[in-house]
Amino acid sequence: MAGVKHEPENNPGAAQGYLKRLINESAPERLEAGVAVGVKQLEILKAPLLEVLPVGTTQAPQWIKSIEELERLAKPTRTIVGVVGNTGAGKSSVISAVLDEERLLPTNCMRACTASPTEISYNYSDDPLELYRAEVDFITADDWLRDLRALFSDLLDGNGEVSRESSNQDSDAGIAYAKIKAVYPQKTKESMALSSPEDMVKEPAIARVLGTTKKLRATTSAALYRLLQEYVDSREKNSEKKIEYWPLIKVVRIYTKAAALSTGACLVDLPGVQDSNAARAAVAANYMKACTGLWIVAPITRAVDDKTAKSLLGDSFRRQLKYDGTYSAVTFICSKTDDISETEAADSLGITDDLAPSWRKIDELEDNVRDIKKQMADLKDEKKACQELTEQVNDEWDRWYELKEQLDKGNTVYAPGPPDSPGKKRKRQSTSSPEKRRKRKSPDFDDSDFSASEGSDGDSDKENEDEFQESEDRPPLTKEQIDEKMKSLRDEKKDIRERKKNIEEKERDFRGQIKAYNAEKEALMDEIRNICIQGRNEYSRGAIKQDFAMGIKELDQENAAEEDEDNFDPDVDIRDYDAVAKSLPVFCVSSRAFQKLSGRLQRDRNSSSGFLSLDDTEVPQLQAHAKKLTEAGRAANARRFLNSLTQLMNSMTMWATNDGTRSNLTDKEKRQEDTRIRNQLNKLEQDLETALQKCYADMGRQLYENIYANFDKFIPDAAQLAPQTATGWGAPRDMGGLVWATYKATCRRYGVYTGAAGPKDFNAELFDPISRQLPSGWERAFQRRLPDCLNAFVARFKAVLREFHAEAIKRAVDRSNNYHGVTMLGQQLETHSQGLIDIATQAITTIQERQRDASRSFEPVIQDQMRPAYDGCTEERGPGSYKRMKALMIDHVTRNQEVMFRTATGNVQQALDGMCKEIRQQLEDCIAEKHASIMRDYLAVLIGAEAAEHKGLPRMERMLRAEMVPLLAGIDEAFKILYEKPPAKPEPAQAEPAVSKIEAAQTGPVVNDASQDTSVKNETFSDASAVQEGHAVADDSNEEMQDAPAVGEHQLEDRKPLLEELEQQGSDLAPANPGATVADDSAFIKPEPEVY
Repeated sequence: MAGVKHEPENNPGAAQGYLKRLINESAPERLEAGVAVGVKQLEILKAPLLEVLPVGTTQAPQWIKSIEELERLAKPTRTIVGVVGNTGAGKSSVISAVLDEERLLPTNCMRACTASPTEISYNYSDDPLELYRAEVDFITADDWLRDLRALFSDLLDGNGEVSRESSNQDSDAGIAYAKIKAVYPQKTKESMALSSPEDMVKEPAIARVLGTTKKLRATTSAALYRLLQEYVDSREKNSEKKIEYWPLIKVVRIYTKAAALSTGACLVDLPGVQDSNAARAAVAANYMKACTGLWIVAPITRAVDDKTAKSLLGDSFRRQLKYDGTYSAVTFICSKTDDISETEAADSLGITDDLAPSWRKIDELEDNVRDIKKQMADLKDEKKACQELTEQVNDEWDRWYELKEQLDKGNTVYAPGPPDSPGKKRKRQSTSSPEKRRKRKSPDFDDSDFSASEGSDGDSDKENEDEFQESEDRPPLTKEQIDEKMKSLRDEKKDIRERKKNIEEKERDFRGQIKAYNAEKEALMDEIRNICIQGRNEYSRGAIKQDFAMGIKELDQENAAEEDEDNFDPDVDIRDYDAVAKSLPVFCVSSRAFQKLSGRLQRDRNSSSGFLSLDDTEVPQLQAHAKKLTEAGRAANARRFLNSLTQLMNSMTMWATNDGTRSNLTDKEKRQEDTRIRNQLNKLEQDLETALQKCYADMGRQLYENIYANFDKFIPDAAQLAPQTATGWGAPRDMGGLVWATYKATCRRYGVYTGAAGPKDFNAELFDPISRQLPSGWERAFQRRLPDCLNAFVARFKAVLREFHAEAIKRAVDRSNNYHGVTMLGQQLETHSQGLIDIATQAITTIQERQRDASRSFEPVIQDQMRPAYDGCTEERGPGSYKRMKALMIDHVTRNQEVMFRTATGNVQQALDGMCKEIRQQLEDCIAEKHASIMRDYLAVLIGAEAAEHKGLPRMERMLRAEMVPLLAGIDEAFKILYEKPPAKPEPAQAEPAVSKIEAAQTGPVVNDASQDTSVKNETFSDASAVQEGHAVADDSNEEMQDAPAVGEHQLEDRKPLLEELEQQGSDLAPANPGATVADDSAFIKPEPEVY
């Protein structure tokens, strides 16, 4: 027997080192980069296959189909994060902060129930004119007609007139009037009463909008916000009688280049499923079902004061989370952490003593400031005294200066008397004359830094003459006396100026001290506020985590006690609730502080006090959390693509390297080996079918034990309580009953209504005795039991494959034949095993989607069963109508009390059985696909598929396979760039232009259009890495590849046999798909928006 032939590791089909290494990576960024490389490689593989597609003698069509299916896997799935919270919780502010925008989400000043779901996704557009985009979807005409009919029922009284209650904005009639008036601003109450919903829907201005989508774009967030407000906002005073569109909006989609959304997260601001508009409520409900993550927003003051993480969710909401199995997807966000009282927080946190030194220091600083302000008040008085004294000196200087002037003129002058002496009153003006000011600014007298009132120039000479006459009894003054007096006044003025300068220096010092004291005080206050904020955050975080876990524990214990009361032990935990508490992400954020520290909200004051950095606001952490939520889905999606790429590479390599000449078996041996392999393939198929049947049976058994059995158990209790529940709706107000208007409004909306008194759901209340009992079994079935069934099936599938592989290759190993092919089969076995895990994951995803639909389908069936009662109550009019409504309701519930519940549960059971059949079909398709792939690979490698069919390979097929070998050999090398820095590219040599096989067969060599990408689309006879780098890659370990020419060097010469073969096929061949193009990898980075 021939010895084992060890082929070089770098041959096509050797272990895919870089690709295999990449699949084991965990970082989604690295995996996604690998997907981008893989998409490019698929383009390279598809190019030569497309060229020979018209020829019917090759296997190109099946490989093109496989490649296109794989290309579709490159598109990532979005991660939808629902954001819920009560009115005033700050949802919009939190979302805007996460988006790093001051204001982007549209708001409505009307009631929260009128708000539309708002979806915010990443904007992949490169158009500079649409950095921000939005789409506004409007409800259909049928939706608006149904809404109008309900609104008219609320608006009109029994006489067909507009109800008096319409003036009360909080009443049902008031809400109905506001919505109708918003859309039809020209209508008065009288014209509304005379109109019909059918006619109003047909009005041209409204009909043009219904069922359409308005697209908006802007270059700034502020501009887009203003555009959106035109549609979603409501005007307090609509003096211009313009149509308001907010009642007609179904959903708003916003696209922005926020970093937090760049990895595929999609935030959805959900107003709630109790919307008065059925279309919006349905959209919100569909988003809730599709949510990968759920953010619950509540003000931190409520979360701390009431410790109501449980009650904020609500019993029905928590129950739905348990149905969906999405407790692990919940994130709790405490908003408005800047809203705090330091004194109250310190007392609550027990840190008053710890903060006492800081408070004492603050008190000391405040005392210092008060002392300084007192001293500054004294200085102010001194400064005022200096000012008065200066004015007196100025006045006296003026008089002596005039005396000097008179003396210089030769007149006899006398010493002046006191300025205010009896019998003489000098006339003063508030402003000095220019002449007097010139005198004071003379070198003899410095009047800087002072102001004084001067005498009137017009009266000065006369006054001096009068003064001279009155002073004749005094001795005349000499020049020396006047000069001496004026020198004395100058000295006095200088002293006053020095005193004032000293006062001003002291004031500056005092102001600096006050500023420093205040800055130190503010720093201490910020530190105290920061300690209180962070302390309250940590306290709230722990309290909410614990409260959340206790909420789950209460549900678990309630269900456990009702399922098996005899064996229920409240001291035994059903699950690790400490782990549940620790797993809940809680963020305590301040949107205002984040915006202020980011340089926004310039008009707001002190909104960032107490936050020393952006991290203190916890918004950056929440942004990082939004990115992290996408990692698992991104990594799984990318890994699924790369694993499928590996599987395709292996299959294509085994196909391409088998040219029909490698088998050394005789014809008889080939027939015998073919029979043996096919028998083993049949056994493999039977074993897999047996495993599938067991999986299907196990799934049905788990559904019966955990869900269906509970239906029969709890239906009698629900039927017995139903009449009592219906009676309670019409009980007196003080006993929890409803007023007539609310009762009728609820019936008019088929049992679901949100009015002034809050949400009401008759259907949910009727089904509550059953829905309370189902969550534990439901969760157990869908979160543990059914996945276990699928995992067991996958394990059995792997075991059967290993058994088949070992038996199939046994003879080839014994003969030491086809070492390379056997090695490839082993690699393909590993790839199949990894692919089975992906198949199980996809099946589990399908199960979760279907069970979420099923868990929400109980109440719609109850609603449908109750419809006759609702319609009958709605039609009641006149005296005694409320009494007749209640009697009708109780009678209907009593007569249908068991039928409605059995119909609802039967409908869900049918849906879940359909789910099992769908999963079975998925797995059957998987088995068929795997079986076909395995048959193709094993027959091709071990005996040669064509040889087994007693025929050889067509020449075109052999040539195509030979062309594909170097392309497949270069795929793994293309992933090297992800691990090593690529070398600098040499100057590309001038290569001969490549030509299409079909064109060459028809017209001979042609030159490519310069606009085409010749490096990828047209280079089909070279290694993939050679195409990328611009030169051929010689593999030293592969003798067949050592002498490979450079790209284009002998390209046309190498293609001559193939071109001749094509020419023989006929020169009139045309591409089967002229419009076929290579895969566009933009699908990987630009996911289309999903519509709900």
